[in-house]
Amino acid sequence: MSSVSKRYYSSARLLFGSLLLILLLFILLSLLFYHRLHQAQQIVSDVAERAVPAVLEASQVHDKVKELNLQSELLRNAVSQAARARASQQIRQIIVQISSLDHQQYVQHQYQQQRLQLIADEARSLDMLIAERLVLQQQSRRWLDTLSQLQQQSLQLNASQPWLLHYSGLLRDITALYSIDRLYNLRQSRTELNKALASNKEILKQLRSTEQPAADVLYQQLLDALFAERGILALLDAELTNIARATGKANFLRSLVTDYASETELNAYQSAASLMKLSQQSSDSLARQNQLSAALALTAILLLLLIMFHTQKRVIKRLKLLNMKVLAGSDFVEDDLLFSSNDEIAEIARSFTQYRDTVRAQQTALERQSLTDGLTGIANRRHFDTHLQSTVAMAKRIKQPLAIILLDVDHFKAYNDSYGHLAGDDTLKAIANTMATTLQRQVDLVARYGGEEFACILPNTSPEQALIMAEQLRLEVLALMLPHQASPTAGFVTISLGIACLKTGQDISDKVLLNQADKALYQAKSQGRNCTVML
Repeated sequence: MSSVSKRYYSSARLLFGSLLLILLLFILLSLLFYHRLHQAQQIVSDVAERAVPAVLEASQVHDKVKELNLQSELLRNAVSQAARARASQQIRQIIVQISSLDHQQYVQHQYQQQRLQLIADEARSLDMLIAERLVLQQQSRRWLDTLSQLQQQSLQLNASQPWLLHYSGLLRDITALYSIDRLYNLRQSRTELNKALASNKEILKQLRSTEQPAADVLYQQLLDALFAERGILALLDAELTNIARATGKANFLRSLVTDYASETELNAYQSAASLMKLSQQSSDSLARQNQLSAALALTAILLLLLIMFHTQKRVIKRLKLLNMKVLAGSDFVEDDLLFSSNDEIAEIARSFTQYRDTVRAQQTALERQSLTDGLTGIANRRHFDTHLQSTVAMAKRIKQPLAIILLDVDHFKAYNDSYGHLAGDDTLKAIANTMATTLQRQVDLVARYGGEEFACILPNTSPEQALIMAEQLRLEVLALMLPHQASPTAGFVTISLGIACLKTGQDISDKVLLNQADKALYQAKSQGRNCTVML
């Protein structure tokens, strides 16, 4: 009780001291009134000597930044070393010109200087990438002459028509590689090309003995052109990798330049706003001087009375507001009227807020427990159903593939009958732990679907990737070597898995997808268990 009454007493003294200070400040304001006339004159001088030049020079910086953005685009799209060097030199000159405006306030900030240095570093990195890309393009185009020579030599070769047609088709396919603009497509085409080369080799073996040596020489020359250390495939792979890096670097540089331009525009706007504000203050201050001199004393007394009345109303109003929010259970925010003063009312509101946060934290913990399987520690069926619905909707919206896996422990009833339910629980825990450690992506969800059934949600996963991951799960469980002598499938615990996939652009519901996975699981069981089936 003593500490509480002491707090209230301290608050009253603080209030009294504040009111007295306000009264003294008003008296001091009267004494300093004439000094403000001099300040008004100084403001006008500052407007003419500082604010106006600041606005003009901010505009100059903005123009330079726009030119920098243009030169960055020219560097990115350079088609020759000369164009690249010219754009890179222009960027360096513009950065030096912007940096030379160090007498401006907005450039004096160390942060702005660091941003300019970062832009310069990124421009150098982009320049190096563009230079490397141009060299790679020049080297890779030289192989086109080699392909043309091989085409001419093959036409002059007196070989069977099937091999010549297939060899010419190979040359066209290789030439078509130069039109590919994505690394993934290049690697897919490389796989197809390997198959075509193998087919051509088989056709070559069927040639007559007199035709084979010359045809084999052409075939080997084609292999050298393709798979040499600086061959066609290596150069195209490096070129596409460089293009991807340069695109990312150019986008980042554009973002830096755009941000810098936005900051200079903001500085120019602030300078103009400051100019207008100072001008308005000067005009208003000079117009009010005569009126303020006569009314200052009376205004100070009336204002003091108003503050005292307002303080009383403020305390009462805050207490009513506190009572209303406590009864209604409403949230408190730090900028609320209750926290306008750091006094007893604010302390009560903070205490109630802390109590409310504790209750909400407990509710959150209970909700988390309701989404977790009590035996295995992974997500339960309720969490799985909710997450599947939202994940399928997201995958269809952003046009990404999605896969789900349903798996069942083979002959688990026989396992419980042979080893007991406690051993069965340990087995389910081990399988759940194996699944959680095998699927390590944060976006993947592993859940206990019910009994001895488990389920996995794999966002952004193609059917091929899902099949690999499912087989990895099956092998990891098998590697646990949990004895199961009652299983007719194997002497150890095994699982059967069913996969269903939502392909890119496909429009099916989560229930249909889950039903497909269940059918795939049933088919895996029908095929003898300990296997994976994907519909």
